Amino acid sequence: MSARPSLTIEKTHKGDFVGGRKGTYTITVGNAGPGPTNGSTVTVQDVLPQGLTAVSMSGTGWTCSVATLSCTRSDVLAAGAEYPVITLVADVPCSRKPAQGIDTVTVTGGGDSATHTATDPTTIRPGKHCKKPKPHKPTKPHKPHRPHKPHKKPGDHRPVATG
Repeated sequence: MSARPSLTIEKTHKGDFVGGRKGTYTITVGNAGPGPTNGSTVTVQDVLPQGLTAVSMSGTGWTCSVATLSCTRSDVLAAGAEYPVITLVADVPCSRKPAQGIDTVTVTGGGDSATHTATDPTTIRPGKHCKKPKPHKPTKPHKPHRPHKPHKKPGDHRPVATG
């Protein structure tokens, strides 16, 4: 019986995510061995924290879908090696209060019978550039228009016709 692969997965990001901007996650899939993957499909599946919306998901050699938040590939991965990273970019909604979310990612396949999971706690801060909604101000009623009075020029002493 040949040595089987043991896939690993890691999910990271830098700093806090800020409302109204984009946040970037990095996903790394490796093989802790002792054997290589067998050439069957390796699938990465991600679940973003509530409120975040995926904009792009890609990695060299991976076939990724933003709609399903998944990536696949079928090339053999040697024991002790890693596939090229997957980058997942998400829109972060504007919010007036801080939030905490957890990103969860799994990897399956490649001859490894287990599902491996990684989580990445994510802090979301309000964006300073996110505009606070302005309260609705009722419009002021318009004053009625006054008729225009002719102006007399100084020294204008023309006689007024009567009659």
